[in-house]
Amino acid sequence: MIRSLTTSFGSICFGSLIVAIIQALRQLANQMRQQDDGILLCLAECILSCLESIVEYFNKWAYVYVGIYGYSYLEAGKNVMTLFKNRGWEAIIADDLVSRTLFLLSLVVGGVAGGVGAAAANFTDWFDGIEGNTSAISFL
Repeated sequence: MIRSLTTSFGSICFGSLIVAIIQALRQLANQMRQQDDGILLCLAECILSCLESIVEYFNKWAYVYVGIYGYSYLEAGKNVMTLFKNRGWEAIIADDLVSRTLFLLSLVVGGVAGGVGAAAANFTDWFDGIEGNTSAISFL
């Protein structure tokens, strides 16, 4: 925390500035597209959107290098690219799979908990005093 507010603050700001510039260009393309609905403006907005997502993902990894090792943003970016080249992009795939797996697991747990609540509403007398569809209420 102290490093992020002192020596690494400039690197964090630089990474955020890059994202902000891309977002501003994307908004500019969006405004131009609303005035003149051209295919080139649509493509520009799509490319800027993809570029924004890539830079935001890259920033997460670069910020880790900035925070742990105290590198500058550009030096951290070079080290992240070296990591990606050496690992064959396995780190990205593993990170993406972990987040998707956790999301799916949270959906399954929520569904099971809702199913138990709906079963409790239908087969017990816990919700007898409630008016309305008790199965829907208990599922939520």
